[in-house]
Amino acid sequence: MDSEMLTNAGGLNRLGFHYYDDIDHFDEASLDYWMPKLKAAHTRWLVINIPEKYEVPENFLRRVLDSGIEPIINLHLSISNPPDKDLFRERVAYYRQIGVHLLHFFSYPNMKSSWSVADWQKPALVERFIEIFESYAMICVRDKIIPLFPLLQPGGDYWDLSFLKEALSILKNKTGLLPNMLFTANAGFQTHPLDWGKGGPDAYPEVRAYGDNQGDHRGFYIFEWYQSLIRQTLKQPYPIILLQAASWSSQTGPFDTTPKESKQQVSKVMELLQNDGSKKTGKETLPSYILACNLYKLPADSLIGTKSERSLLFKSALKFPFLKKSAPKQQPVFSEKTVGMELSGFLVSLLLKIFKFIFNEAQPHLPVIFSRITNWIKDISAQFLQTNRMSEYFLIPDAAEILNEDQQRTIQKVLKNGRFRSGRNLNEALAAPRVILINDKTLYPQNIIRLLHNNHCQIQTVSLSKPGN
Repeated sequence: MDSEMLTNAGGLNRLGFHYYDDIDHFDEASLDYWMPKLKAAHTRWLVINIPEKYEVPENFLRRVLDSGIEPIINLHLSISNPPDKDLFRERVAYYRQIGVHLLHFFSYPNMKSSWSVADWQKPALVERFIEIFESYAMICVRDKIIPLFPLLQPGGDYWDLSFLKEALSILKNKTGLLPNMLFTANAGFQTHPLDWGKGGPDAYPEVRAYGDNQGDHRGFYIFEWYQSLIRQTLKQPYPIILLQAASWSSQTGPFDTTPKESKQQVSKVMELLQNDGSKKTGKETLPSYILACNLYKLPADSLIGTKSERSLLFKSALKFPFLKKSAPKQQPVFSEKTVGMELSGFLVSLLLKIFKFIFNEAQPHLPVIFSRITNWIKDISAQFLQTNRMSEYFLIPDAAEILNEDQQRTIQKVLKNGRFRSGRNLNEALAAPRVILINDKTLYPQNIIRLLHNNHCQIQTVSLSKPGN
């Protein structure tokens, strides 16, 4: 195991974030936008999701690594239909030569949706899974990549504590794998208060699987319960990487629609990460075996600034919209980039070049220059989109994936019958005189609605039936 990577895990060096769950944000413009925020937050880790048939671009990963951030590559692989081992070996070699150290794959093996129906119903599920996982994990080990034991769904269709306990009993005899792997835990709030289940099994000796209204492991302090099982079975502690940390629930949508309680709890998690356990301050901190805590949000704009301004990170909940939760089932892909990107890569690159000139050479003429630049960008945008432009644009929300089947069919019907352009590209929507939205404000971030109003777009709505109706 890479000892240098595992050192210095205390304090802020354990802070990480989940990046987007799509392949649209591996461009230079997205990195130019996010890297200053990640650096300002002292980010050490970044979870990067990638579908089975794609790879994270090398230039993207090198910029992340050059910034002192350790990427955790989360490969979306099927357990019942795993990839060809030779192809997987090539993928591992690709990431290793770039400088990646951590690979995570075969997520949620304790869920029915992660298996075929026939495979789920066969006996010895955990034993069969470990056999599959080991065969791929050892490919990583041989190429000096650290495999992560897959994330389990708290609770789950197969109770995750039972799944983990049986898996540990099998893994303790895997002498080639066990010393070279790390464990993971889903540290989402699961709609519970922050201190839910705090203290581990010692504090809740009578807890039962699938019980209601009882303190158990299904919360942020899940790591105490997992580590207890690890110590009990393996007779020593093991490092744990926290994933999905601070997400309100597994049903959380892509936008920041979580309750106020969740936002307050995020601030408390940030305080735990800020406290340095090596200093005898008396403040609570995360245990030393927590290698990384990856939040299910990217950092807010307020993190940019001076050192004193960075303290805002620990005083307020992070305000950027939730990233989309990857779903085990295939969902319809509507089109183009997400509405969360307020500027296309083209305009961002343009503005970056312009701002350098403005602030270095043209301060006395700022009002005139800003006016000219605004008109110039509008002209360029109009020319850039002219070939495909129509007077109306149907802006499909990222949250469309969480709608029920009837609502999605309604959207498809609107798309089929309407004479307008459609997609998730906010810039194209801003260029259209009229924009069509779904008549449910919870499906769009408020900044999107505000931008449309400020750009004098006429908004038309289409109604959908509520889920369950």
